[in-house]
Amino acid sequence: MTQLSTGSSITFDHVSKVYPGATNPALDSLDLKVEAGELVCLVGPSGGGKTTALQLVNRLVDLTSGDIRIGDRSITDHSVIELRRTIGYAIQQSGLFPHYTVAENIATVPTILKWDRARIRERTAELLELVGLTPVDTWLSRYPAQLSGGQQQRVGIARALAADPPVMLMDEPFGALDPITRVAVQDEFLDIHRRVGKTTLFVTHDIDEAIKMADRIAILKPGGRLAQFDTPAEVLSAPADDFVAEFLGAERGLKRLALTTVGEVLTPERRDAAGADRAGTDWPVVEATMTLREALSLVSAAGAEGATVHESGSRLGEVSLHDLVTVPTPTGEGRKGVRS
Repeated sequence: MTQLSTGSSITFDHVSKVYPGATNPALDSLDLKVEAGELVCLVGPSGGGKTTALQLVNRLVDLTSGDIRIGDRSITDHSVIELRRTIGYAIQQSGLFPHYTVAENIATVPTILKWDRARIRERTAELLELVGLTPVDTWLSRYPAQLSGGQQQRVGIARALAADPPVMLMDEPFGALDPITRVAVQDEFLDIHRRVGKTTLFVTHDIDEAIKMADRIAILKPGGRLAQFDTPAEVLSAPADDFVAEFLGAERGLKRLALTTVGEVLTPERRDAAGADRAGTDWPVVEATMTLREALSLVSAAGAEGATVHESGSRLGEVSLHDLVTVPTPTGEGRKGVRS
């Protein structure tokens, strides 16, 4: 596979946007830096300026004041066309051209950039493999109408990555998918993100999606003011104010359980205890890779007092209900931390 570039940072420097005729700003003096290779989710209620912030980066709307830099270069130093060709953009319902085949959709920007045909074919095949649409030859000539929603979204991600941009913008990209497909595509995108290292700014209305996806979460208040910018673990354990706490909801404690896997709370003592005295237990089996929230749901449904932990078919030990609801104290970097 061709070596893929790493991302570039995105810096919002006192960025404001006031739409013509509006009394209040859509975005109010936003200071925010997305580190190179990091995935940051923008969340908040309607009127918080999430989509405006995203659209300012690729100049779908123009700044009122302040500056946005990609790497060390202002977006205003580029022509609009040049800028957009260096940014991957994925939206809800994929935004594929219905009259283009899968291959033609993925090749849109490389074709505009006048890549030669052999390079485009190689890149298209590479990306279809990356997003899990294989064998490649069976997908190239299909049209969007012949694809499921999840398949269309995968092609949309491939198209956004086609010209190897240092920055990805994603606006509710999985919002139109059914819950089961949405989880699958989220997992696949996280795997892709870990492998290609693109700096990603991701807008979502779903706080659970943000907790799952993000290295850090930026919560915006109505009027486009930044309420908190921190790791999922810190946001959930220490909301900056009453607005953030209310936005996170009454189940904030349960949401924290989604940040830790069962394997992470399986202490050496619990591993050593995996043995004879509970060989006949009727406790449910959970995988070490499950989150505490997922495991707690299974244990609760079974009416059990704990679970037996397995990994790759092998028994590792046991966890009690107490283990499943005891969340480790955040370390400052949160669940994933900033990618280098």
